[in-house]
Amino acid sequence: MPTRNEVYDKICELLEPYNPKNRPIEMSSGIMSDLEVDSTAVFDIIMGLEDHYDISIPMEMVSDIKTVGELTSAIIQLTSE
Repeated sequence: MPTRNEVYDKICELLEPYNPKNRPIEMSSGIMSDLEVDSTAVFDIIMGLEDHYDISIPMEMVSDIKTVGELTSAIIQLTSE
């Protein structure tokens, strides 16, 4: 099972191409609000995480995720099932 830091690092890595202004990525960062990642890019990031961790993230869960921390928690929850 990946650690919180490992998941966070992977999310940061996947967010990097969508963060041209190099805004700091923190657990409290809003993916769409603070980092200005659009919905298409969010799906690319979700697919990258699904492939990397061999999990499936339910769409209703995705729509509830607003921050990097929430996404990190969701990945940890899904990888521990």
